[in-house]
Amino acid sequence: MKRLKILCFASMLIIFMVACFPMASKTIRALPVETKQQILAQYNTEQLKEGEQLFINNCGSCHKLKAAETQTPERWNKIVKRMIPKAKLNDQDGMLVRAYLIANAKDE
Repeated sequence: MKRLKILCFASMLIIFMVACFPMASKTIRALPVETKQQILAQYNTEQLKEGEQLFINNCGSCHKLKAAETQTPERWNKIVKRMIPKAKLNDQDGMLVRAYLIANAKDE
């Protein structure tokens, strides 16, 4: 009986933790991996500078930042989708950070 209680408690704890784990919005999760050229066609210099500042101010407050050119666009896309909710960025700001990183990513 005691084992059953422990098992039930552990299961409820796991369910609670998964339900509370922040996830990127559907908009962000649905974004395809875009090339540098696609990003540069969609965002102007001012928007990319804003994305850079958001990256520095929000992402840099929790950990050391990697230079944008250290990752490929595909890798940045994956990282940003995971990190946007942790940084508590809204969709618009998250997309600007993503655009900045992809626009400055290393070539594949």
